[in-house]
Amino acid sequence: MKNRVKKLLFITFITACMVMGCGTTVDSEEEISEEAADASQLIASAEETTAKIEVVEEGMVPIYGKSIKDGTYDIAVESSSSMFKIFSCELTVLDGQMTAAMKLEGDSYTKVYPGTGLEAVEASENDYIPAVDVDEYFYTFTIPVEALDQGTDCAAFSRRKEKWYERTLVFRADSLPLEAFDENMITTADSLELEDGLYTAEVILKGGSGRAMIESPTQVRIENGQAFAVITWGSSNYDYMKVDGEKYLQTNTEGNSTFEIPVKAFDWNLAVIADTVAMSQPHEIDYSLYFDSTTLTKDETSVILFEDFVKTGSMELQYAKEFSVDYYEGEYAMIEIKDSGRYFVVPEGMPVPSDLEDVTILQQPLDHIYLVATSAMDLFRALDGIENIKLSGTDIDGWYIEEAKKAMESGAMVYAGKYSAPDYERILSEGCDLAIESTMIYHTPEVKEQLEKFDIPVLVERSSYESHPFARMEWLKLYGVLLDEEDIAKRLFDAQAETLQDILGAENTGKTVAFFYINSNGIVNVRKSSDYVPKMIEMAGGNYIFENLGDDNDLSTMNMEMEVFYSEARDADYLIYNSTIDAEISTIKELLGKSELLADFKAVREGNVFCAQKNLFQESMGLGTLITDIHQMLTEEEPQMTYLYKLQ
Repeated sequence: MKNRVKKLLFITFITACMVMGCGTTVDSEEEISEEAADASQLIASAEETTAKIEVVEEGMVPIYGKSIKDGTYDIAVESSSSMFKIFSCELTVLDGQMTAAMKLEGDSYTKVYPGTGLEAVEASENDYIPAVDVDEYFYTFTIPVEALDQGTDCAAFSRRKEKWYERTLVFRADSLPLEAFDENMITTADSLELEDGLYTAEVILKGGSGRAMIESPTQVRIENGQAFAVITWGSSNYDYMKVDGEKYLQTNTEGNSTFEIPVKAFDWNLAVIADTVAMSQPHEIDYSLYFDSTTLTKDETSVILFEDFVKTGSMELQYAKEFSVDYYEGEYAMIEIKDSGRYFVVPEGMPVPSDLEDVTILQQPLDHIYLVATSAMDLFRALDGIENIKLSGTDIDGWYIEEAKKAMESGAMVYAGKYSAPDYERILSEGCDLAIESTMIYHTPEVKEQLEKFDIPVLVERSSYESHPFARMEWLKLYGVLLDEEDIAKRLFDAQAETLQDILGAENTGKTVAFFYINSNGIVNVRKSSDYVPKMIEMAGGNYIFENLGDDNDLSTMNMEMEVFYSEARDADYLIYNSTIDAEISTIKELLGKSELLADFKAVREGNVFCAQKNLFQESMGLGTLITDIHQMLTEEEPQMTYLYKLQ
């Protein structure tokens, strides 16, 4: 304080000299400049400090000591610096004045000043607050606190650097017990004059990993001026909750975990504990619940029934036969996948009907997806939805889609095990909200059951069972529903179909094509006549060499002996070798290495042998391009192709 007075007198003197024309003006300005420079050297610069943490939240309202009852309370303190770690803090309130005894670990700082770094430099030694030893590990600074829930400047003097480091502290009002506050500070059912009965209110959940969900709005029951809320979690993995140390058990035995707990105050972050049994050992997790009093609405019905929903229409599908979508008021959607099940898509923040049976609920946003069905990745890419996929059933070296590889390289997407052996711990820790599987999951039904036991919905897609290539691409519309991008999905699909109009309108060339690969045992694998690959050959203006190849089960391919393949396909005009299953080859010599009988094939003799690249069947949106490739193969001498290339 003496330094401040001295400086003020000095500045007054200089000002007077300037007015009277004293000759000391220049020298005095230089002294002031030097003094400012000296002060700045005692304050740590931005380059010398860690990144500042924003601790003052938008909407915070300062709470002063006059609103808090006299006493000493444990209080949470947030610091703008990760280097100024407050182990614990006691707030003392007396006659409206507050002080905080902050307990820090180590002895990095010798003193603090309740203000900015510049104010600390200008202050006298008597104004500094020294460290008080607690034991050999901790020390304490006791500083005045003007208000809770507002930024409090605190400069700390580094023992090693001998500089002042500026910090901003926030003493959290919501960490104090409600009993500490004046009654007028707390919004209760009584202060709101709520009548007994049922209400609904918006509730915000904070804490934990940030991925847990609860239903909102939720039901609030008022009885004799006391409020009780129904808390329904987004999973069935919670077995009890604690409020003020008292344990509350589930009120249901099936479905998502539901509890009824007391609500002592609205418009306040109420501390609660929830015990989860999702992992190998139960864990108590700290959360807070904020009930917004402005959203309280008298609830006369309290139950939402699907039977009351009004259907508004159905998705228009031109080719797909394996799924359908119906729409309902409120932007809800019911997806039905043949032989897989029904999936009810609930918009973000909207309630879930209570009377749905044998239906899987998909609560948007779906942004932590475990994708096992590789054919769906390209559809997500088309919708700019790869960021919604956090877990992959294919490791990085198995992807040919660049965006998927880059996401895994950056860690935005991680490998979580193949369909038959998923990494359950990783899937749970990442907060998975949907697993998209192919029908291969039915070979290991216990995996599907385990995922569902963890309250992870499982969608089994069947695009591979579509016989028309456009039908496979039309599954883009289903994923558009999941990501709330239906308009974009429709435009993309229509654009793909439109680019092929000229090819589809052209006359058939009469050329025949065989599509095959040879396994390590010398057996030839070919597509059945009803498969989508023969359909693409037909759409491109050719004819599949096998006109009536069996369709006795759901498999799209079949094996045949080389002699049978020789007799049926040796006169084919073109051969396409399928390297998506086998390794890519580049020469006819490599092909003949698989079977010498191929040397007698017409296509081999005439040099009309092509190979399909390995990325073909991962890029579902490229089927239209493949049709164009086949058309060019049949009609042009030097085709410019994307997925096919000619063997040398």
